Amino acid sequence: MKSRFFKLFYKIHIYAGFFVAIHLFVFITTGAVLLFKDEIEGGESHAEHHEAIQLPALDAHLQKILARYPTDRPLAFNIEESDPDVAQIRMGLNGSKMFRESRRVYFNIHTGEEVAAPQKTSSLMDFILRLHRELLMGSNGKIYVGFVGLLYAFVLISGFFIYGNFAKKTQFGEVRQNTSRMFNSDLHRFLGMSIFAWGLMIALTGLLLGVSSTLIKVFQYSELQKLTAQYPEAPEPPYASLDLVLAEAQKALPGTSFDYLAFPNSQFSPPGHFLVLMHGNTAWTERLVELVVVDAVTGKLTEVRSLPWYLKAAMLSEPLHFGNYGGLFLKIVWLILSVISLFLPISGLYIWWDRRSKKGAASTATAAKSSLTIGKGRLFKRPYLMPTIIALTSVTAVVGSFLTTGLVNTLLALFLALPAYFVLRLVVRWLRKGSV
Repeated sequence: MKSRFFKLFYKIHIYAGFFVAIHLFVFITTGAVLLFKDEIEGGESHAEHHEAIQLPALDAHLQKILARYPTDRPLAFNIEESDPDVAQIRMGLNGSKMFRESRRVYFNIHTGEEVAAPQKTSSLMDFILRLHRELLMGSNGKIYVGFVGLLYAFVLISGFFIYGNFAKKTQFGEVRQNTSRMFNSDLHRFLGMSIFAWGLMIALTGLLLGVSSTLIKVFQYSELQKLTAQYPEAPEPPYASLDLVLAEAQKALPGTSFDYLAFPNSQFSPPGHFLVLMHGNTAWTERLVELVVVDAVTGKLTEVRSLPWYLKAAMLSEPLHFGNYGGLFLKIVWLILSVISLFLPISGLYIWWDRRSKKGAASTATAAKSSLTIGKGRLFKRPYLMPTIIALTSVTAVVGSFLTTGLVNTLLALFLALPAYFVLRLVVRWLRKGSV
């Protein structure tokens, strides 16, 4: 493995890791705050949002709003996530089909009275979210963050292959204390392999979230082109009632809840048809939506379209990235793994700096070998066997806790805590034995 290719691969790992490390300090600290957003703001846990929302009759309220703004065109309708009693209608000014500079009208879904826009998250929490999501650089910042996620994935994967070359003389979880450089190198590799699967998931979901807006725009353009070509005719109003359209969408996809409706012949809908987005009511499906196409005049179902795989992956990335789908215990495990992952760039930077400052200097270590270990046995002596078991266990725990609730969810989260247990075990032994 001491080939020219390996040395180049190793150097790329180091410098890519150096670049990623600068950003991880921001992402991990802000992500830890966002992880407990509901608890900090006193809101309802995201894991409790799975029940279906029953909508009252809405058409009469819509007609009143249209009469109040007779020159505007209805573009879209949705229920506010922060307040399920409040709905929003986007109105194109002076009959415009465009969403940009459109009017937003909020009303109570029970009384039909116009209300003020629901209060968003606190200014501090909004700042932290924008810092984490886009580094305060807007839409371009999201793409940049996605690029950092891609590099982080490369650093983890390259580290996985590099690990085997350096772990031939040590067992998994063994941290030698002969010198500070040896101690930090072994610790860096141990931490990296312990959280490899979890860290890779965070990196890839971060990448998908970074490019999600671009993926949505691509889908909107391509799908709208197909729908417009398929349904070119634009019948004149009056259109079917809003209640009839929503009922037809619910009938087409039982067991789902309303998410979003685009009125016919707007910037994001074809002529002569409503587009209704419906989402599931479970932890797994609430982020996934299906597209229901309803005839604008008859209010009858035309077809149901599934979103492409890349959009489904992007939609599932948010809960998987933030770990807010399995209750408080899973959030605590997520926080512990985040803290552990924070030591990866710290130890990596130390190794890089130590090698630069002592380059060419001969080692003066004469002490007998002294090591910390987390366990003994055949499993720990094989370089890749134990890390692979931990990785598979972590993946099983993440997917399993995403699909279940209650006690089963908590038990599965315990499997995800396995890397944290090993790290804690090593720390306890280090404290008992004494530091380098």
